[in-house]
Amino acid sequence: MLLLSSQVTADDNFQFSGFATLGAVYSDSDNYGYRKHVGSDNAAYAGEIDFKQHSLLGLQADWAISSNFDAVYQGVLRDLPEPSFDRYTTLAFLRYQINPNWTVRLGRTAPDIFLLTEYRDVDFSYIWATAPNEVYGVIPYRSIDGLDVSYNQRALGGIFTAKIFAGSSEGEISADTLVQEVNIEDVIGLSLSFDHFDWVVNFKHSQISIANEPESNAELSGIIRQVPDFLWTNSKNFTQSLLMKGEELTYSSISAQYQWHNWLATTELAQINSDSDVLRQINSGYAALSYQLSDHHLYGIYAFTNSDRYYYDEPGVNEVALKELIHITTDFMNFYAANQHTISLGWRWDINSYLASSLQWNYTSIDEAGGSPLWLNPTDYKVAEDVNTFLLTLSMVY
Repeated sequence: MLLLSSQVTADDNFQFSGFATLGAVYSDSDNYGYRKHVGSDNAAYAGEIDFKQHSLLGLQADWAISSNFDAVYQGVLRDLPEPSFDRYTTLAFLRYQINPNWTVRLGRTAPDIFLLTEYRDVDFSYIWATAPNEVYGVIPYRSIDGLDVSYNQRALGGIFTAKIFAGSSEGEISADTLVQEVNIEDVIGLSLSFDHFDWVVNFKHSQISIANEPESNAELSGIIRQVPDFLWTNSKNFTQSLLMKGEELTYSSISAQYQWHNWLATTELAQINSDSDVLRQINSGYAALSYQLSDHHLYGIYAFTNSDRYYYDEPGVNEVALKELIHITTDFMNFYAANQHTISLGWRWDINSYLASSLQWNYTSIDEAGGSPLWLNPTDYKVAEDVNTFLLTLSMVY
């Protein structure tokens, strides 16, 4: 692509742009390691300053092949547990505008499930140092390979947009020292939005199917299958509840943003549902308010996530003989049972039109019922704790 750009520098139809973030994180917990998302196998613990979680470098190439047909590529260099060119590629699609109302995209796009979907990695484009982990940190998929069709129509003084998308994706989930691949298929989703200049409302719903059996699920299932019937009478039936291949999950969210004078209010509520015993219903959301004073923004965020905790109560089990296995099983079943809330205060300074810095303090109360997917916790320490996290980012577009 760089060789191609040297040949078409005089052609306005081919353009390069980019974005970058240098981010530093400090946390005060020895037990819960801060990480930006569930796919990260690195974390920041007390006494450490981490530069991996929020630092990234992005490049985007846009090629206008014709007046209604273009190609887009975006690559983001960031810390990944399994780095590869494929994982660094976040966007790679062809877009055809049938008419002013209808647009089709084919290839790798961002799954339209968040308010910040289209610019989730471009930290310069939103005020906070980072999007709230309670909503954005639990989803490991940053792109989808497939097709989407969108329809735009002016109505009621604003713009109504409807989009349907379908495809598949690959991602990693890191649990303590284990990084495992969890792929999804049969993805189908719907996104509806109404943009009225100073306010916007979104509704999004998608459904997926787990395409492979995660390594940890298969391993624990195999161990329990070997338990003799006189120690666990229905162990074979229980192992079926641990397996996730073929399970269907849904993700639904509603979000809104409103700007008046120097104030900006943002809120997003989301719910994950499945019939799986391993991943039960997860409710999450946040509300944010910011005030602009010249080149400075002061903001506050309240975010939460909660899920029912699994308590071991299986019949026909010798709990004395299988005490250690019961403990492992309980921790496994509660991996996604995130229960916490965070209060954030921050300050953003727009240094110029392409460079900004953000300083943010998070005060997170992790409840005894978990928090596992949002933190790294390699020990058996599972009790409630309050954690302070400080983030300093310098972001730019170019």
